[in-house]
Amino acid sequence: MNDIEPIKVVRTAHAKKALDIDPDVYREDVRKIVEDCVKFLVDDPDKVVVKTYVGPKTTVFKVECAHNNLGQLIGTQGRTIMGLRAVVHAMTARAGIRSIVEIPV
Repeated sequence: MNDIEPIKVVRTAHAKKALDIDPDVYREDVRKIVEDCVKFLVDDPDKVVVKTYVGPKTTVFKVECAHNNLGQLIGTQGRTIMGLRAVVHAMTARAGIRSIVEIPV
C-alpha cells in the first residue's frame, strides 16, 4: 500500500496570473470574441456592434444588433444570452475583471 504517490500540483510556464495580463488589451480581446459569437448567432451579422464601457469596478459589454435578431440572441427562455454571459464572466473573472453583457431593448 505504500506504492501510491501523492498527487503533485504542477504549475506550467504558460499559466498566467491575473496580474500578468494588461486589462485594457484583455477587455478588447473579450469584446472581439463576444462580437464574433453574436455574429454567428444572428441572421444579420453586419448590424452587430459590441461596445465596451469601463467603470470603476465593472466592465459592461453592450451588444447592439438588429431588432428582429433579438430573439435569436436571447434564445429560448434566455438560455443563449445566459450562456454567453456565463462564458464572458468566466473569461474576465480569470483576469480579475468584473463584467456584464448587456442587451439594450
